[in-house]
Amino acid sequence: MIDAIARRLTAAGYSPEEAASVARMLLSHQLSCPLSRLPLQHEAEIESAALEEKLARLEQGEPLQYLLGQTEFMGLDLICGPDALIPRGDSEPVAEAAVELLRSRKSQRIADICTGCGAYALALAAFLPRSRVLATDISAAALRLARRNAARLGLAPRVDFLRGDLLQPLSGLGLQFDLIISNPPYIASGDIDSLSPQVQYEPRLALDGGPDGLDFYRRLAGEVAQLLSAEGLLIVEHGAEQQEQLEALFADQGWQIRQRIEDYGHRPRGLALQRE
Repeated sequence: MIDAIARRLTAAGYSPEEAASVARMLLSHQLSCPLSRLPLQHEAEIESAALEEKLARLEQGEPLQYLLGQTEFMGLDLICGPDALIPRGDSEPVAEAAVELLRSRKSQRIADICTGCGAYALALAAFLPRSRVLATDISAAALRLARRNAARLGLAPRVDFLRGDLLQPLSGLGLQFDLIISNPPYIASGDIDSLSPQVQYEPRLALDGGPDGLDFYRRLAGEVAQLLSAEGLLIVEHGAEQQEQLEALFADQGWQIRQRIEDYGHRPRGLALQRE
């Protein structure tokens, strides 16, 4: 069954490796069994109509995470859907670096900008139990999803969600943050139509970083320092090919690199920065 599903997904444009992985996850969900026990389910009955309906949606490009309505990030089970970007494993090392850099600090006031479904905000709240987190997003629908995740995980008392454009919801609060973290839109506008069908399914608002993909970083570099404490850090996720450009961009605004962050594939994925 796995091989048959994988062949259909490969024909629909998935790479063979991705097709095999998605096929296993789809069957695991359909049979309500852990992936580790899937090889033992060779005699299990499968509701063919429901499986076919899901498979057809995958062939049309719908991401598996949206189809299943959930994904995992930093060990947290998150509700996800088409109102927000899908949290990905490549982002986890950025969150892990943030936890390590802040773990020993007495003050742990955090802001997560462009929070989407709340992945960064909730992971940091979960792994830094003394922290308080404010998370912002311009999308009301994304924030509804993030609040549901916070409630499910029991983190709502320590994470507040504010709607607005980038840093605007934080202005006027009179707060200084020990860490501001962001995974902003960073795909160049002209590149979005060439992305995989699965990525194009995600909200364009969460993908489009302007003509060169760097619009939001320019704003962060120029505006965020006033919201940071004296030893405060800014951590940004970025595309694998953007690190050199971003290092120059932030240097021009008086930022120093505290740490370069790689994803699990050893590709550049984030920068931890501090004002000179």
